[in-house]
Amino acid sequence: MTKKTIKHASADVGLIFCAYNLCRIFNLIDHNLLKQYLKVLALYFGTLRAIFIAFYTLFYFEKAKEAF
Repeated sequence: MTKKTIKHASADVGLIFCAYNLCRIFNLIDHNLLKQYLKVLALYFGTLRAIFIAFYTLFYFEKAKEAF
């Protein structure tokens, strides 16, 4: 640790903990299973994003109609 303040050092510690946890995940779960899980997760969040954008545009257009 070469950081002089606790605030900067805590960021380094957080990064170290994230790296450690990722290494544990890679060692515990089969790589092919992890890839499948991440693909499903990406599809899920992509769908949620599309739904959010659809609702947001509806809300935004309602606000624009009220302005006129």
